[in-house]
Amino acid sequence: MRALFLCYRGNPFCGGQGIYLYYLTRELAKLGVEIDVIVGPPYPDPMDAWARVFRVENLNIWSIRTKHFGYEKLTRVFSPVNFLDYVLTRFHIFPEMETFSIRAFNELRRLLKTRSYDIIHDVQCLAWGLLPMKGFGIPIVSTVHHPLTRDREADFIRDNSFWEYATTVLFYPLLMQKCVINRIDRVITSSKEGVEELHKAFNLSMEKISVVYNGLDVDVFSNGGETREENSLLFVGNTEDYKKGIRYLLEMLALLPDKVRLTIVDEGPPKRTSAYNLAKKFGVEKRVHFTGKVDLATLVHLYCTKTMVVVSSLHEGFGLPAAEGMACETAVVSTDSGALKEVMVDEKTGYLVPAKNPQAMADAVMKLLNNKALREKMGKAGRKRAVELFSWPAAAKNTLEVYKEVIEQSRSLR
Repeated sequence: MRALFLCYRGNPFCGGQGIYLYYLTRELAKLGVEIDVIVGPPYPDPMDAWARVFRVENLNIWSIRTKHFGYEKLTRVFSPVNFLDYVLTRFHIFPEMETFSIRAFNELRRLLKTRSYDIIHDVQCLAWGLLPMKGFGIPIVSTVHHPLTRDREADFIRDNSFWEYATTVLFYPLLMQKCVINRIDRVITSSKEGVEELHKAFNLSMEKISVVYNGLDVDVFSNGGETREENSLLFVGNTEDYKKGIRYLLEMLALLPDKVRLTIVDEGPPKRTSAYNLAKKFGVEKRVHFTGKVDLATLVHLYCTKTMVVVSSLHEGFGLPAAEGMACETAVVSTDSGALKEVMVDEKTGYLVPAKNPQAMADAVMKLLNNKALREKMGKAGRKRAVELFSWPAAAKNTLEVYKEVIEQSRSLR
């Protein structure tokens, strides 16, 4: 079987789609799938050992004023797709997915002169360029962890003026995604919760949705027996994303004894100030440490040496930090929002509490801070669950089954 992956941002540090692309293609290749990848910037880590990678450009100019482009970028604006990109961004539209899909279509048309594919796997793009790809007779599946309606709702909450509201509406290409998602062959999502979300957001038939849990590298995310710090909490996530519930996390910290410290794996001041300003508001800024961006080894070390992981999200399409913490034998206190109640088992791998409830979160944290034996028991149960359900080999095996089913259905309709 030969599969073509499409991913508009391929680097693991640019978001979940880069991690998904890298590890899923690696494991599918081990199962005998021949992999080609069309990818936009920032480009992925080297994948040459198991995939042929075809890079397409993107100027990434959405938030840059024209006068700051620089000579080299300015001269490249005048190619047809780059010019479309430029015009749309000047109207506060975020066209990266649309323009990537056009470039991917053109690249696919070139590749089909010498190669053939059994299936096309789109990673969270759902853009117009997928529709003419249907004309090549190749079945298309797309992975969507959660619909963009969730992101838009979170932005609406922060908007303070009509202009901000209008630019939020322009930013998210929901009409495009609704049109495209109902015309491709299958959608893969990472939780049972996601099935209902996609149906509600796009009126997508549930029969067209397959659940394949996300994977993580359980060999890398594992506990090597490091000594744990007492009274030390860990949060991993984007502090500028309202859906991560940072306000409630810091409000929870203010309810805990002064000896309890919080490490946040994200940028702090001066690059990002929202979380720090909230910490000051609640009087806990001296108890919060921002690591900035860290490499993989450092991240694993943090998971293995902190007392517990805290996930304060208002919604998650999967909840990777919870799963990574479990894989490292670390107890987790998490909200029960979205797919988190599928990732975790309440009172077995940690505690699930209602979202937006700092007191409930604080109570659960204190239970674990005061019971080391319970933390260790939950950590071992979490590791077992992560290996059985959330490893990349398991994700690849289940994805391959979806491919086979979609290909068979496509052939039966010809």
